[in-house]
Amino acid sequence: MFNPNDLRIFCKVAEIGNMSRVAESEAKTVMAISKQIGRLESSLNRALFIRTRRHLELTDFGQAFKYKVELLLEQYQDLMGWTQNQEDRVTGELRVVCQSNEVIKDTLVPWLADFTSMYPDLNIVMDVREGIIDILQDDFDIFWAVGDYLGQRFPGLKRKSLWAFENGLFASHDYLTKMGMPLSPDDLEKHTVIGYLHNQPSNVLITRGEDGNPHYVMPNCQIKTVAGLLELAESGLGVINAPANTSTMQDLIRQNRLEPILENYWWKEAEVYVYYHPSRPTQAKIRAFLDFFVDKREQWKL
Repeated sequence: MFNPNDLRIFCKVAEIGNMSRVAESEAKTVMAISKQIGRLESSLNRALFIRTRRHLELTDFGQAFKYKVELLLEQYQDLMGWTQNQEDRVTGELRVVCQSNEVIKDTLVPWLADFTSMYPDLNIVMDVREGIIDILQDDFDIFWAVGDYLGQRFPGLKRKSLWAFENGLFASHDYLTKMGMPLSPDDLEKHTVIGYLHNQPSNVLITRGEDGNPHYVMPNCQIKTVAGLLELAESGLGVINAPANTSTMQDLIRQNRLEPILENYWWKEAEVYVYYHPSRPTQAKIRAFLDFFVDKREQWKL
């Protein structure tokens, strides 16, 4: 297969008739230009130029070849222009999945009208999957507001951080009255956790260890779920890990429906990400979605 740049240089040498002048205009050495012509002649097994001391003249074959090459290069430029236009067009269908309806309402819905008006040829499908996401079965383009587990299971995905949060520990007043207030992370082993199925194992509670790194405690677990954690904790069924700085959690604390425990041992470096499939370059529809919505982070009311 011919290199398009070699073909372009061939036509330029044919027009100018002098490799030195072509080399100067291309900021290359004469040897580099000569090698490009040589590659073409080797591929063709035919001479393209008659070489004289002062000038290069095309052979009969070279003249016919130049005519064909000029047509080919024109088509090549049209093709490159078309592909560039396709790369920049935001069209088709974009499938987005999230694990919380509340997160969709807080981070996407308020700005969807603006986004769709910017990209009227893009159709958007949004879904909520409260269970563990499996990218091999779930045909989505963007996995929105998902924890670290997805990147651990599928390290080939690309990701961007959406927000960091304090992963607090909470229980109801009735539960703590019955089981007692834990004074250290080790005390949690005597308690009951409401398990979160996305965690591995699902009965783990994450705290901050004395060394500043995550410390994992695995208490007894009777209930494992992906939804209703706050409600189950309110009912006195156990201790939960949950983001501490959401408006929902702050309301529950103010209303004495949940109590924070072991605040000095909260893991403060938890993160939530948007994941997407790798491609080079990133598809225009994915790039447009990420650039638009990630830029709204400071306006989210989480």
